[in-house]
Amino acid sequence: MRAISYNIHSGRDLWWRKRLAQMADTLSQLQPDIVGLQEVHQNSKYGYQAHFLAERLQYHLVFAPSIPLGDGHYGNALLSKYPLESVQIVPLPAKREQRTLLQAVFQWNGKSVSAWVTHCSLNQASRAAQLQFLTELLARNKNTPVLLMGDFNADNVSFAPALQDCALVCGQETKHTLPAFRRRLDYIFASSHWDIQQYVVSSVNWSDHKPIIVDARLKERQARVTQNF
Repeated sequence: MRAISYNIHSGRDLWWRKRLAQMADTLSQLQPDIVGLQEVHQNSKYGYQAHFLAERLQYHLVFAPSIPLGDGHYGNALLSKYPLESVQIVPLPAKREQRTLLQAVFQWNGKSVSAWVTHCSLNQASRAAQLQFLTELLARNKNTPVLLMGDFNADNVSFAPALQDCALVCGQETKHTLPAFRRRLDYIFASSHWDIQQYVVSSVNWSDHKPIIVDARLKERQARVTQNF
């Protein structure tokens, strides 16, 4: 499974130049199974960005609106190589701007897995409430293989022991995902069902954030061996 999390910054780079086409090219070259996107516009002013990317990659799409904007919305999205069996869009606690969690279930190698995409608040109190909400939600999903992707707007975020920090597992936790501020705000977390094989912070500069890439595989269940003496 190759998962990518990418805050696309409204399809623009640090200097506010349009880069959505370059983002699509990069994602196509990386050949992900799923992509979690944040700061996505679906309106006439900035374009229907999630649909543009999904059409370029020929992937399935679900968009989770967070904030009404113009004649559309701004929010998160999931692109998936595989058909989505079920989708939930869950409002997160927030004092100011509304934030959401997107949850989608699909089949991968004959097994049901869940991809979660979110973007936490800048406001510290709201963000703390959102992280607590996610922690409680994870406790109710212990038996499901989960990949949680997003921009958490904070350093040193942890959901241990419920989830592994993929960067930490691979010894890449010092790599910045928001280079201008030398911070790691973007994460991919994985439940214990996953064996993390690789974590990479891409070098492309199409957004103010770097896309992060994780390769993982589901662990095989150990069969019980009974010996007769």
